[in-house]
Amino acid sequence: MYSTRHRKGFTLIELIIVIAIIVIISATAPMLSSGVIVERQVYNAATQIQQDLLLVQNLAITHSSDSSSGRFEIYFYPDPDSNCYYVEESEDAKFVSPSNITGKVITRQFSSALKFSLSSNLSGGKINFNNFGNPNPSGEGTITISNTSESKVVTVTISTIGRVKIDWITK
Repeated sequence: MYSTRHRKGFTLIELIIVIAIIVIISATAPMLSSGVIVERQVYNAATQIQQDLLLVQNLAITHSSDSSSGRFEIYFYPDPDSNCYYVEESEDAKFVSPSNITGKVITRQFSSALKFSLSSNLSGGKINFNNFGNPNPSGEGTITISNTSESKVVTVTISTIGRVKIDWITK
């Protein structure tokens, strides 16, 4: 009879290969994850704006008594570059400026890594809906959200009939 040798452990070559694979993966992971984080920030901001627009639209439908009412509004004030907007959420809410707010007004502040821009018919910075759910007064418009390098861009579109949707812009 002959004795068999049992291998215990790994060879040096196997260990070097495993360590090389770990180094390669750990070197590429931060580059991949930073793009995903930026993409998520842009998309989350667009989703938050969409949800706030739908909230204001629903409040206008349920609480407004005439077709010209604009009690529930969203304000991009003083300009879209501030990364902030305000949502009137109650019937007694009134937003005049950041220092002159009455009632329940929600402030949404976003990261400085994001940029907002409004289409020309929303350039006044105020968005509201009538009691039928249609946007006042200009109708259709878009809000564009992007990262500072504009490699990730999303638009929130408000149609003339009040539909609010999110679209990715591929670059």
